[in-house]
Amino acid sequence: MALLEDLLLTLLFGVEASFTHPGILIPTVESTGDAELKNVVKQTQRSREAREILGFSERVWKAMTETLLAGNDQLTLNKHHLLPKVWDLVLLARNLLAAKERAQNLAAEQGFDAEIRRLLSICVEKASKPILPNLDKPTHDKELQMKGGYKKVMITALQFFNNLMTCNETRKLHIWLHLFGTPSSIHTTGPSPLIAKATSKSKARKSTKPQPSPGSGVGVGFVGGTVAHHNETAAKCNSLSAGFNAKYYKPGFLTDVPRLLQPDEIEPLLMILQSGIVAFDGSDEAMQSVRCKLMLAQGYGRSLLREVLVFLGAWEVDEEDFCFRVLGQIVEAILLNGLIPYAYECFRDDKDIVTPAQSVLLKLLVSVYRPQNGLPQHNQGEWPRGSPIPAMQSPSTMGFPVHTEPPKDAATIAIEVAATNVRPGSDEEAADIPPVIESAIPTFFVNTFRKQVVNPVIKIIQLQGAIRTGKESKESFELSLWDLDRIYEGLYQFLELFVLFSEDEEAKKTLSTHEKGLVADLVRLLGELDQAIPRYLATKPNKPSPPATAEAPKKEEPPKKQEAKHLVERPFDIGGSGEDDAEGEEESDGEADDDDNDRELVEPDEFTWPNIKRFIVILISTLAWQNREVQDLVREKAGLPVVLNQCKIDDDNPYIREHAILCLRALLQGNKENQAIVEELNAREVVPSEVLDKHGYEPFIDDKGRVKLKRADEGKASEEI
Repeated sequence: MALLEDLLLTLLFGVEASFTHPGILIPTVESTGDAELKNVVKQTQRSREAREILGFSERVWKAMTETLLAGNDQLTLNKHHLLPKVWDLVLLARNLLAAKERAQNLAAEQGFDAEIRRLLSICVEKASKPILPNLDKPTHDKELQMKGGYKKVMITALQFFNNLMTCNETRKLHIWLHLFGTPSSIHTTGPSPLIAKATSKSKARKSTKPQPSPGSGVGVGFVGGTVAHHNETAAKCNSLSAGFNAKYYKPGFLTDVPRLLQPDEIEPLLMILQSGIVAFDGSDEAMQSVRCKLMLAQGYGRSLLREVLVFLGAWEVDEEDFCFRVLGQIVEAILLNGLIPYAYECFRDDKDIVTPAQSVLLKLLVSVYRPQNGLPQHNQGEWPRGSPIPAMQSPSTMGFPVHTEPPKDAATIAIEVAATNVRPGSDEEAADIPPVIESAIPTFFVNTFRKQVVNPVIKIIQLQGAIRTGKESKESFELSLWDLDRIYEGLYQFLELFVLFSEDEEAKKTLSTHEKGLVADLVRLLGELDQAIPRYLATKPNKPSPPATAEAPKKEEPPKKQEAKHLVERPFDIGGSGEDDAEGEEESDGEADDDDNDRELVEPDEFTWPNIKRFIVILISTLAWQNREVQDLVREKAGLPVVLNQCKIDDDNPYIREHAILCLRALLQGNKENQAIVEELNAREVVPSEVLDKHGYEPFIDDKGRVKLKRADEGKASEEI
């Protein structure tokens, strides 16, 4: 270990020479140097002592910066064959940052972080360059491999930035300034409005989460569970930004990254955002709030957040996925800072009723507000709300040199961070409680739904009905199935959010208030759907059962990842970075495409808005329960016959008949006027029932409009329904 620093400096000199003077080194000497550098990288993965010896050396960081500078110059000249050497440098730097604050500050002071920002810009440019058409296969494959190489370097560079800012308020703020603002964004002569709003919000927040004790972890001390005076935070911001490194300053340099990555590749980018704005033990809550506001105050920040949300929707990421959970924590931080309405409006586009980014924001908001207990897809306590999720493995290296020997103490790194930041006696159970639904949030979304969503959707449904009855031609329907799917997703997420709000007593009052008119709009929307959209009954025969064979061996499930034991900020796990997994082949689940027996819709005007009727009936049922005002309003808007008409099977709306029966009960209970309306309704026809036929009964309607049963073979009425 004593000679490790000198060895690395010698190797870096050789790498820099291969960049600045190609061919100056004998090939055997150059290959030996590359192999030794890879050994040093592996050593920093395994050994804490090696990380500290190299990470605490100013000479090492200076040499690494000069070497990366030379490598970046060559990459700008399209010397793609040098990319593996550059990648080894980034891997080494990422590992050294696990030594924490001293190494982090040295990397910034020597300008290595500035060269990484430059490298990221190069990678984005090269990876996003389209491949020319009509190339022969070898050339095409070479281009693909080159673009894949730049993506791998990009992912490791993002991991570097995550490790650079972990548990380091100075580095967090500097990175935030480079991402979303300028040094002048936070220089203030007094308490800045941005900071004042952040700290006042922290004081007024209705949250059950435990507050850090004075002097715990890093950052501003807490007094009586609240943040210190605004001037203290403002002074902290000014002192942190004084050393802002403007080299290669290019705000928004990460905005294009989500477009180039896949769900298992975007993890470090989400961890950067999470580390900067999510409040957890050991972090400076006031500064986290400032960074959240700074991100949304700048166009680059809003653009990056929009790209991440669209990314989540385009890839249809499951709620159990790492990306979904981390982004849910980011949305929760925005919510707790009072910026959800602002964020929603920022993503608005006049071309869309609800934009894809808005739809995903609503979906994430549902996951944030949804209680964790009683939901099988969210194991209570497994991912404590507000805690960074342990790093997952990055993708394979696709042809790059790999380190096949696993690190010996990878888990130790996360444990060390946890030990220095966990507040003793923290209550993890309190962190699982969802945030309180403040009245402003349901009010905002009810008003938005009524002003921006209901009327345009009803116009589309009415046009569908007119085409179905022959009053309009199919050519008059200008929307494509893709357009309808975007509109439907937004409508679906709005109604799902309202159903969740209706389960909270305070939020329910906002939804059911007569002046808001949401109930009237729901009745109107349900009526239009009932008239224009026919019910669907599955007519396809059941798929034949597979022949009886010996039971196939069960696929071995991968081991569960370690649970997050504490609410702490964690670096990207260098031990599980994925370099060791390059040789493993990508697994396939072997399952065929899911065939749920749904028919294929060819014409856009035949779109059936599945599940929307069911959501509306559930909402009306919940809002009308023991609420005379809502019961009367549904009757006044002629909603009783519409709800009655949902008491039929509709495979586009599972269990809607049962929901409609419960809704009728809520509408009729204790309301004689509503009961009288239903009693005056006469049955027009009865639907045959296989159950009745099996037992020898058939229904019929008597001369008073009542439904009765009779024996099919006797012709005699036996029972009244």
